[in-house]
Amino acid sequence: MQSNILEAGKQVLHVLEKAGYTAYFVGGYVRDTLLGRPVHDLDIATSARPDEVISLFARTIPTGLAHGTVTVLQDGVPLEVTTFRTEAGYADHRRPDEVRFVSDITEDLARRDFTVNAMALDLRGDVVDPFGGRQDLNARIVRAVGKADERFAEDALRMLRCLRFASQLGFSIDPHTYEAIQRHAQDIRYVAVERISAEWNKALVGPYPERIVTGVLHTGLASALPGFCQLFEDKHDFTDREQKQLCTADGLVLRWAYLFLICNREAEVETILRALRCEKKVIRACQQIVDLTRRLHGSHTAGERIRWILEQGFEALHEAASLYAIIYEDENVVREMRQLYESMRITVLQDLAINGADLQKEMNRRGGPWVRDLLLELALDVNEGRAENERQALLLRARMIVDEDT
Repeated sequence: MQSNILEAGKQVLHVLEKAGYTAYFVGGYVRDTLLGRPVHDLDIATSARPDEVISLFARTIPTGLAHGTVTVLQDGVPLEVTTFRTEAGYADHRRPDEVRFVSDITEDLARRDFTVNAMALDLRGDVVDPFGGRQDLNARIVRAVGKADERFAEDALRMLRCLRFASQLGFSIDPHTYEAIQRHAQDIRYVAVERISAEWNKALVGPYPERIVTGVLHTGLASALPGFCQLFEDKHDFTDREQKQLCTADGLVLRWAYLFLICNREAEVETILRALRCEKKVIRACQQIVDLTRRLHGSHTAGERIRWILEQGFEALHEAASLYAIIYEDENVVREMRQLYESMRITVLQDLAINGADLQKEMNRRGGPWVRDLLLELALDVNEGRAENERQALLLRARMIVDEDT
């Protein structure tokens, strides 16, 4: 975390304490600070009511007054300051029907999801830890605060967050908490797809992605999650070998692609990822990697590989080759692809001595898909020695190709 954000946070706590209120850093900041992990969020909880917070600071934004949250702009840094509160009634399995402001930090911490997130840190470095969060950090356990059934009934997304924390931190899950997930798994259907995707993707790029996969399979969440019920329809277990392979795949797209391939859902990439509201660039990239990995698994020539590099780009093909090597335990394909790429006379269509405008003029035709197709054929001819990469030679070769097709 940038030092100016932390200093701004300390200044906010100082102002609140000077005015006679109690105030703490809470949530992920405390957890990650105690773990020695990089800190990205800084949230503040206080006994001051929202109107009192607003009166103490020159620049504020009434972000969520009904829930006690005011954004304080301290030295240009936006910080969320929330009044201690309790909550009751979660008809939609997400938002409380009733919020009551309180003066005790312990009451506020009692409403939080997991013990490792239910700690508070004051300006002097003292930790308020009424539910054993520090002990669970040391034991590397994710445990619900109080009764797990109640926590998951309040917000069903917490079940997926539990698996996400286990995946990101490498923690195990408390047995009672795990059993509660199994009992409430079907309630995940009440959660917005966007929130589900956000949690899943965070876990998938973490250091222990296999834990979120085994978690959704073994708790029953997979059968209730939109998109995942299709992806894992015929997948009932995630073997040790597959877990290791998933960890070896690097990055969000490659890990998604790996799951589609081992679940035999290659044809449903777009359908499933669209259902999960994934970004278009992620969907396109995943489709590309899945398609190229399948091509590499089939019978093909060096010329076809050259064509794929020219069509798709070397980076995409290299990633597909890396994924192929992981799944089929064959590192040769990565080395061969690199050697082929380095031997190519031209690796992108832009390296040709002519461009699309030259072809349109030479053929006296308007632009269209034919232009790129013809440039691709010319690039293949150059790479395979059938033509020199010179303007007149390429125009002549282009005329020959067009005449042969007609």
